[in-house]
Amino acid sequence: MNIATNIFLFACMYIVLPLIYAMLLNLSKPKKNIILGVTLPYEARQEQDVQDVCRSYRKHLTATCLLLTVLFLGAFIPQYFSAAMTYMLTWLLLAIITPIVSYIIYHRKLKHLKQEHNWFCGATGKVMLDTKVSVQAAKKFSAWLFAPAVLLSWIPLMHEIYSNGGWDMVFLYGTMGLLVALCYVCYRFLYRQKAEIVNSDTSLSIALTQVRRYNWGKFWIVFSWVTAFFNLGMWLFIGSNVGILITTAAYTAIVLFIAIHTEFSTRKAQENLTADSGQDLYVDNDEHWLIGMFYHNPHDKHIIINDRVGINTTLNLAHPVGKAVMILSLLLLLAMPFFGLWIMNEEFTPVQLTLTDTAIEVRHITLSYSIRLEDIMSAELLEELPPGVKIAGTGMDALLKGKFSLADIGNCELCLNPQTSPFIFIRTANKAYVFGTNDSAQTRAVYGLLKGRL
Repeated sequence: MNIATNIFLFACMYIVLPLIYAMLLNLSKPKKNIILGVTLPYEARQEQDVQDVCRSYRKHLTATCLLLTVLFLGAFIPQYFSAAMTYMLTWLLLAIITPIVSYIIYHRKLKHLKQEHNWFCGATGKVMLDTKVSVQAAKKFSAWLFAPAVLLSWIPLMHEIYSNGGWDMVFLYGTMGLLVALCYVCYRFLYRQKAEIVNSDTSLSIALTQVRRYNWGKFWIVFSWVTAFFNLGMWLFIGSNVGILITTAAYTAIVLFIAIHTEFSTRKAQENLTADSGQDLYVDNDEHWLIGMFYHNPHDKHIIINDRVGINTTLNLAHPVGKAVMILSLLLLLAMPFFGLWIMNEEFTPVQLTLTDTAIEVRHITLSYSIRLEDIMSAELLEELPPGVKIAGTGMDALLKGKFSLADIGNCELCLNPQTSPFIFIRTANKAYVFGTNDSAQTRAVYGLLKGRL
């Protein structure tokens, strides 16, 4: 992989850290009577002890994330992509877990203060519902705002189907088109969720619910349009490495911007609307929120519920589905470094070429290709690999495997080590292939035998 691609990929992974930092840092500001996942009355939020805990938390979290940033630079030391990726995935696991540990430490300190001062004055242990809020806050965006984006996203898919394009590209464009269509489903799902109830003030609850639904709807509309144009861009620039990189970078930046802007706009509105809340009766559901983050309420039949602040949703871990998703998510998270080791095995396992009586076989870990000799129209030895772009598959420093588009050849299947020439270029009636091993002498020997058979 080239340097620009590596930098872009690692930058996309690094952005996780400042996002987590910003989200966790924001939890030290009171919203809906909650600070660091702990519900507190108005007067408690003004206490010096509470302010001291929040101040220490911000310093600890900042120091933790600065240290992780220094460690991130180590990803650029390894020479090979797979080794760098293994380091990066291990770092990413730490970048997700370590800041949360900082949050848990200070969440527990604040919770201890709450118990010590007996700041329990709210309506606890209840799933509250205000029917007036549900009715008055039910304004929706029109479905027609999503429709043009869906139609745009289907253009690449229809082109590939009617031009008999490869199924891998049909799958890619079809997946993106389906994602755009699902944006409307995700938007409408919000209206099945409970309204935002903080206290007995119905007007406040209506305002909070409308803020959440408006920002949620705005996000899904913009996301559907941006994704539709991204699908078009991938289709138009499919033969250009630079075009795909720029399109992907622009899409990533825009999606991150609208997601961050929407989330923090919602949080800021919640902070402002509830700045004076908690002076009378208020909702305190801390007992149903593990470490203030994870919802666990066996008396609530909902599987997916609104998160405490912002526009996100979360799972009810008391439900079997919630437990299963959480366990699977943890396993995938912990498996990230092992995925890096699998990538290393992919990159450093040599490609083997074998010529049998009837076919040329290419093995990489398992049998990758088997081309019958009678189907081969021509075979040529390439001393240099033509420049090109990956369409689908693996592109690493010591391994190119999958579907690529190469200059003067067009779409073809690759399985080779790009650092070791020469390469065997094979053309059949329907496809083109370029193969190569980690041993130049072996590649030349197989080519010689192949030419003798044709």
